Amino acid sequence: MPQKVDWPSSLWAAVTPEGPILPCIDGNITADVIVIGAGFTGLSTALHLARSGVDVAVVEAAEPGWGASGRNNGQVIPTLTRPEPDDVVRRHGAAGERLVHLIRDCAQILFDTAREESIDCEAEQNGWVQPVHSPGRMKIAERRVAQWAKVGAPVSLKSREEMRAITGSDNWFGGWGNTTGGHINPLALARGLARAVLKHGGRIYARSPVDTIERGGAYWFARTATGTVKGRALILATNAYTGEFSTRLAPRIARQVVPVFSWQLATSPLSDNVRKTIIPERQDFISRATMLETGSSPEAQFYSPCAAASACSLTSPHAWKGCFHKSAQ
Repeated sequence: MPQKVDWPSSLWAAVTPEGPILPCIDGNITADVIVIGAGFTGLSTALHLARSGVDVAVVEAAEPGWGASGRNNGQVIPTLTRPEPDDVVRRHGAAGERLVHLIRDCAQILFDTAREESIDCEAEQNGWVQPVHSPGRMKIAERRVAQWAKVGAPVSLKSREEMRAITGSDNWFGGWGNTTGGHINPLALARGLARAVLKHGGRIYARSPVDTIERGGAYWFARTATGTVKGRALILATNAYTGEFSTRLAPRIARQVVPVFSWQLATSPLSDNVRKTIIPERQDFISRATMLETGSSPEAQFYSPCAAASACSLTSPHAWKGCFHKSAQ
């Protein structure tokens, strides 16, 4: 693996300060727990282990945040896309209830962690809102508010007038929101989590793709081209990149990953008078057509991501109606 990693072109890579300088694997290493992958999953796991005094070694193929964790849209959304809390609990019982509680608390956990570890990631916990584009969908919003409120989430239904004040648009019939949501610079968060792992005594090895993992006796072995990491426990946190650097790492898991791509559009900085009319309180905003978040970076003020599954919305002028004020174009 080269000593320098090429970063895919993105807004975050362009504006985010460099992360910590990290060594490669060189020889044989021992740890209590091996974590493969330095995205959000691996870094958060390593941080919690290191905080508890566990000797943890993170092994990353590129650099912390190089994959989806550092390229995503930076939205902190404490809800699910489709399943309702009642559906999850009905299907999965006690495990489903734990999952619902985790989702309820996930945004607060993220922002609390950033504050506790002094991670500078442009974090703004100004809430998350989802507008409703038709009267029929208001019933769905009402159901979701009722179910999430029942499990203790700080959610509320929004009237048409409230959504006009939030978005600067008259095109919505109403909406709903959660005050714990918000937005971040995800690459800055990943790099900040890496620094926090190191601060608490964890180790991170970059530019060291793991080729194979195997169990031998009471230990796990993660083998790279330049050395092996031995540990009593192993956590595979490679997610979408499980088969990217080695087809032998975990082929069964790699086959279960379906890639979904997204695009980001960023505006040039907006004037103060425009910013006062479009999401003036800087909430994270998501609709079926697009997602908007207000940015604090001087290079851009709005980020508008769109998933591949909805790529057709990029070619339709109606998809953007009500999302951007004319004077912001």
